[in-house]
Amino acid sequence: MTNQSHVLLWSQSQCALHIETTQEMLQENARALVSDRRMDYVPIVFGTADECHAAADRVRPTMQARQLARVETAHA
Repeated sequence: MTNQSHVLLWSQSQCALHIETTQEMLQENARALVSDRRMDYVPIVFGTADECHAAADRVRPTMQARQLARVETAHA
């Protein structure tokens, strides 16, 4: 495991979480700026990879409940 700073990202439209290095996130954001492209992922936690994974574990039940609600609404 590296000591690089990581970030936990959240996508409302995809109902998803993603973890990457802070450097990767900033590079992707810069590419989005250059190509005038919208970014859906929002940073919610900065820290070590382990800290970001622990935070993802804490919010995963909420994400699963939201996904289930989306499926139920789509089938109603």
